[in-house]
Amino acid sequence: MSQRSDDQPRDWRRRRRGSSPSAAGSGAPEEAPADSEGEFPVETTDETAETITSRTLFSFLEPSLNAVGSFGTPVVIAGVVALFIGIGLIAFVTSMRLYGVILVGVGVVLVGTIGLIFLSAVFAAFISRTGRYGVNTLVMLAAFSGIVVVVNFISFANHTRIDTTATNQFSLHSSTKNLLDDLEEPVRAIAFYREDISGQDPGEFQQLVRRAKVEDTLGELRNRSSKFSYEFKDPEVDPDSARKYGVTQYESIVVIGTESGLTDTIQRTDQVYSQLEQDLYTGILVATGQEQRAVYFLAGHGERSISAGGGYGSLREGLERDNYQVQTLQWNLADEEVNVPDDAALLVIADPTTELPETHAQALNLYLQGLKADGGSRREGGRMIFMAEPDLPESFRMFLTGWGVVVDEGYILDLDGSQPGSPHTLRVERYNPVAPQEIVIPRGSPLDVSLMPGVASLIPIPDDSRLSLPLAGTSANSFLVDDIESTQPLPEDPRGPFVPALYLQAAGLLGSPLPDSAPPESQISGIIVFGDADFVSNTYFNRGSGSALFLNSANFLLGDFSLVSIGDRRSEFIEWNLDRNELKFVRLSSWFFVPGLMGLMAALVWWVRR
Repeated sequence: MSQRSDDQPRDWRRRRRGSSPSAAGSGAPEEAPADSEGEFPVETTDETAETITSRTLFSFLEPSLNAVGSFGTPVVIAGVVALFIGIGLIAFVTSMRLYGVILVGVGVVLVGTIGLIFLSAVFAAFISRTGRYGVNTLVMLAAFSGIVVVVNFISFANHTRIDTTATNQFSLHSSTKNLLDDLEEPVRAIAFYREDISGQDPGEFQQLVRRAKVEDTLGELRNRSSKFSYEFKDPEVDPDSARKYGVTQYESIVVIGTESGLTDTIQRTDQVYSQLEQDLYTGILVATGQEQRAVYFLAGHGERSISAGGGYGSLREGLERDNYQVQTLQWNLADEEVNVPDDAALLVIADPTTELPETHAQALNLYLQGLKADGGSRREGGRMIFMAEPDLPESFRMFLTGWGVVVDEGYILDLDGSQPGSPHTLRVERYNPVAPQEIVIPRGSPLDVSLMPGVASLIPIPDDSRLSLPLAGTSANSFLVDDIESTQPLPEDPRGPFVPALYLQAAGLLGSPLPDSAPPESQISGIIVFGDADFVSNTYFNRGSGSALFLNSANFLLGDFSLVSIGDRRSEFIEWNLDRNELKFVRLSSWFFVPGLMGLMAALVWWVRR
């Protein structure tokens, strides 16, 4: 093989341009004279001129790309930062998702531009040994990230929560779980709590504790069923929602059936919300229409009838509109053994006209004491609405006296508050402002005038085992008249004011020994007594606020009545008692055991791979 001539240019383009046609034909190249700088002149031919003047588009962009490429490192860093920020905005800040998409686009353009400029270097980096290791690492990281994403997706859809507390205080009762699993319509709960409490005051601190318990319990219900949702609202910030659902006090929970349109309001029963879960259970049942609270009207002693053509047909319809199941409890005078059904949430006795047998009185006393005929305890304490008249039979008077209410003889004649043209009809408009707000000031609006014809006066008997609150009163210019036909008081007639409606909360019969501690809720009875039975009859039901007064009283008494008994899971502090040596072992093992184990594993790996 011949050696390459030293004077022949190494570049093929120079060889081509520096050779003459004759030299190419004869095989003897003609040596061209060198210029002053030692360069050889190039003969310009038509082909050469065409080669020089014909340039590609890339050759025009090359200076600009070189200029951009000189800032490759900061451009790549800016692109990566834009990508991370854009992805973060898209994933976590929904309101700025558009800006996140723009940043991601900018980052892709910046990184892609530098990658295209240095395309050969990028390919070389991937093809080289180091690049192959890098690609392998990226593939492994992508595979690991994909596995983590898939595992998390599966775990989110099929997760299991384990309660490790000794009393299972973070677990729902099995009945609640079954109820949530069988929900056929979405249920929503709104908890009305103040948002501006700091917790520095002891009362506010307790409110914060109760709010935390409510939020934890509602969260457990939501975690159990996707058809249950909840939210918190401040009744001062959003008063319209509070008025819409009739919320008149803080710490109230409204359970709403989104399809049925039914609602149930829950209010705390004690300082620690011990009946929260069972109240929510009842609220869900009521809001979804799965179960109703039963209201019984006693019959068999000459009471008013709730049949379609009876005197209380409109009252029955009003209770049924409030989602109560209204039934008649028939007791015959000849029956020796009678009892109130276990599902009775409220018992109404409306204007009895015959005497009350002793066995019937005992059954009523057991019901109000939260006891059964067999000596067992009822799930809830007794709740009763009694509508009396001035001519109430003596046995029923004695029954009410046993619970701390005296029905006085005669009717109330209020010269300043009687219906014009009908002095026997009392216009009840002086409601007690300290009475339960749900009765006299429902939804924040006071009741209008209630018409009570021939109303009797009620006198509460003071006792330490009961709480008595008048719901309404008469003016000072009122009298108690014995003669129902009289329209003018006599000088010897007692002068008012008098009480035509009374709320009573008792823990046993009058004269019962006081308990050493607070009695259970099932032994506290709630009684509302009206001195008139005509104000909710069909004649007066739609006149004035008498119907609202009765229905509000029923709603108040049944507001904390639960359809299930679920025990509260209180948090208990379980102490781990250790002696001095055991405490030292636990402390030292926690300090040195884990680091020592990691060190041994590192030494083992080094020994294997050395």
